[in-house]
Amino acid sequence: MATNILTSPIIAKEALMVLENQLIFGNLVYRAYSGDFAHVGSTVLVRKPHEFATVHDFASSGTTTSQTIVESSVPVVMDKLNDITFPITSKELSLDIVDFREQCLLPAMRAHAQAIDVALAAKFVDIAAHYAVSATPVVADIAGVRTQLNLNKVPFDNRSVVLHPQTEQPYIVLDAFLHAEKRGDTQALKEAHMGRVFGMDWYMSQNIPTHTEAIATAPTVVGANAAADATVIRVSGATSTSAVLPVGDVFKITGEANDRGHVITTAETLSGGSASVTITPPLMTSMASGATLVWQKTHKANLALHKNAIALVTAPLEPPLGGATGAVETYKGLTCRVVYDYTSNIKTNVCSIDILFGIKVLNKELACRLCDAR
Repeated sequence: MATNILTSPIIAKEALMVLENQLIFGNLVYRAYSGDFAHVGSTVLVRKPHEFATVHDFASSGTTTSQTIVESSVPVVMDKLNDITFPITSKELSLDIVDFREQCLLPAMRAHAQAIDVALAAKFVDIAAHYAVSATPVVADIAGVRTQLNLNKVPFDNRSVVLHPQTEQPYIVLDAFLHAEKRGDTQALKEAHMGRVFGMDWYMSQNIPTHTEAIATAPTVVGANAAADATVIRVSGATSTSAVLPVGDVFKITGEANDRGHVITTAETLSGGSASVTITPPLMTSMASGATLVWQKTHKANLALHKNAIALVTAPLEPPLGGATGAVETYKGLTCRVVYDYTSNIKTNVCSIDILFGIKVLNKELACRLCDAR
């Protein structure tokens, strides 16, 4: 009889190393870990990256002013519990860890990594700042994304851009990318990395979504006078009279000072081609009725971001009770639970690998969409 050499702790540790190696988005964002056991729907507090907001002018005052380091935290709902369960035989459990990794863990954790990256990429709907690529992509588009991040005062370190495969295609043959240095800390990042260009690391991900505009002709003007700092504005000029403007639609207003763009945060129904929409960020300046809107059509929601724009938060699940054998392990801010059990109704041993996580946009100003409507 074969002797089981693979225990649940060994498998859990190896699974996490495989997961970390397969992530793209998950390796480009802020990763946080809560050490307390949690369940689906739990809210955990995670520490935010700290920044000093004030620089004291010592030359003018002649004295120093002490600043207290305040450990700020944000609540994150652990609303995603992803599970992969598969039958397992005593023969598979008798494999060495290298063979077990190739046959079982690699496909399972690749699927887990893709699901996490899909969830992270979906957060584009919260990002207002955007830049539309040219009909024929050129190096100027790269500079345009950099400029948008610079206007948002995004720190120069840890900047990344993740592109849809079809957006990547015309860029990757540009000289700027053909001669760019290549890097990457994990296998997935190495394979996806296009190079470092204009102070940003460029990657391709198959999980970049497409944002769909609901109507053929979007609103074209500001429908009524709007004051500075307004978060609700009237828009009009749409051809449809009853379509819904979805969450995530973005637009710019011609003439707005330092305009980075606005995003709709609540779905609104058009009435006679007009609607009052809730937006973020607020208007930077007052806008008169009739000001022109530049509305983004259906587009691939490529994302440029700083590491601290979005957080991926994981928390450990409780180990199983009863006859099942299980382990909960943590590695580089990631955690998973591995459980062996016997399912009597199908008379089969099964292995379950599940991950509990939540995603939170920490700072919308640290990200920008690269909208590709081609």
